[in-house]
Amino acid sequence: MGIKKRDPLFVIIASVITLGIYLIYWFYQTSKEMITMYKTDSSPILWTIGLFIPLVNIYIIWKYSELGGKVTKRDNILIFLVWLVFFPVAMWLTQEGLNKHASE
Repeated sequence: MGIKKRDPLFVIIASVITLGIYLIYWFYQTSKEMITMYKTDSSPILWTIGLFIPLVNIYIIWKYSELGGKVTKRDNILIFLVWLVFFPVAMWLTQEGLNKHASE
């Protein structure tokens, strides 16, 4: 299983047009890709379900930001704060980082 190259602008626009449905799908897919890439013992489906549970979602975003920090080569605390304050930027940064690892 490889990492799929996606246009970051499309990811954001599709998330807005579908009222967040694509965001959930994208979160699941990118979680699965990062978990596979870094061989962590996590479940992307549990992470995605956890997004809908108050307080658990903060923990899930933190764990996602840890992997996102590795992918983007940025501080995971910065990625986490961007997710909390203005998540489209975090989506853009994460997708750009994943695109660098995508197989053509």
